[in-house]
Amino acid sequence: MRWDRRRFVSVLGGASLAWPGALDALARDLASGGAPDDEAFWSFVRGQFLLPPDRIYLNNGTLGPSPRVVVDAVAEHARRVASTFPPGVAWDDVKAATAALVGGEPEGFVFPRNTTEAMSFVANGLDLRPGDEVVTTDHEHIGGLEPWKLATKRREARLIVASLPTPARDAGELADSVWRRVTPATRVVCVSHMTFTTGTLMPVSALARRCADAGIVLAVDGAHPPGMLGIDLAEVGGDFYASSPHKWLLAPQGTGLLYITRAWRERLWPTLASGGWDDLSLGAHRFNHMGTMDESRLAGLLAALEFMQAIGRDRVEARVRYLRDTLEQGLRAIPGVSVATPADEALKGAMVSFAIDGVESADLQRHLSRAADVRTRVIGEYGYGWMRLSTHVYNVPADVERVLELLASAARDGVPA
Repeated sequence: MRWDRRRFVSVLGGASLAWPGALDALARDLASGGAPDDEAFWSFVRGQFLLPPDRIYLNNGTLGPSPRVVVDAVAEHARRVASTFPPGVAWDDVKAATAALVGGEPEGFVFPRNTTEAMSFVANGLDLRPGDEVVTTDHEHIGGLEPWKLATKRREARLIVASLPTPARDAGELADSVWRRVTPATRVVCVSHMTFTTGTLMPVSALARRCADAGIVLAVDGAHPPGMLGIDLAEVGGDFYASSPHKWLLAPQGTGLLYITRAWRERLWPTLASGGWDDLSLGAHRFNHMGTMDESRLAGLLAALEFMQAIGRDRVEARVRYLRDTLEQGLRAIPGVSVATPADEALKGAMVSFAIDGVESADLQRHLSRAADVRTRVIGEYGYGWMRLSTHVYNVPADVERVLELLASAARDGVPA
């Protein structure tokens, strides 16, 4: 599905902009090929990024480096603002572009700065009462967790933490682990679509059905799947979906996403009150009224969405899974390595977490950085101590091979002090 960007481009200044034409040319160059192992195709994709050639970036789960066309879109917008020609935002086009990639109704999208802000809108906007319970898990990122800590403390409600199996064996086991902590006092369930700790895909659709039957709100921390996996928010289910396009969608920093389902667009209390906050006819768009904001990030978001569409989300998912599988199988073959990510392909995407016996992951992280400029993430939260690696479209098999060599050496000989 494509969308019409003409109104957006005309608002920004029309034909004088460089990035729309660059995206059109890129789409033509990417029209054919793109199998998971088509290295000529993916080498061309890698060339669209500003990454140094000798850097192995495997931490997209924290921050996705934007391709050049996204950087250009942000810069062009900022220059127009600096020249006192504020372009404004064609909201309908940004919403339509987002819906074209991740599904859902365009009218339901809100664009805060990140998952943390999006989830804060939800947690602060619900009418929790003393004694109400919010169920979450012991694999939640602070961006999805802390808003509920604040809201439950402020409202004298209770935060209940379900323990997830690691590594998980099947979706039913994961769903039951959450649902065992649900009681008649439960008002909200908040879980990750994909855990940041191990890259485990949670059975959100199954939980959404259970929550709907029980009259429980389901809020989903979806920081990772958009841009990594082909998803449709209408099929995912739940009441709210928060995400960070600056990760896998490769949008600018400070670009967030909140999807509000139709039932809540007039019921959720705004956290930020600007003009129109109480105009219920605006629906979810009330939450886009945030006062003066950096609109250049939305120009960058549109460019990022078009960049991903030019590659094709099915091709993206196939490629990132192909690289992750190569990495994961190599890890499982190294003596002394334990993998925390599930073995079942249906329960994972493009992240893998692991530990090496006798080697602290923080020490391993420093070693990889020094030895080959490898960027990684250590999951120190909850005392887990895993290393997490993420694969995306700018990675190539040589990156994976080099990292596996270093990890095999570390498992065999340890790491230098």
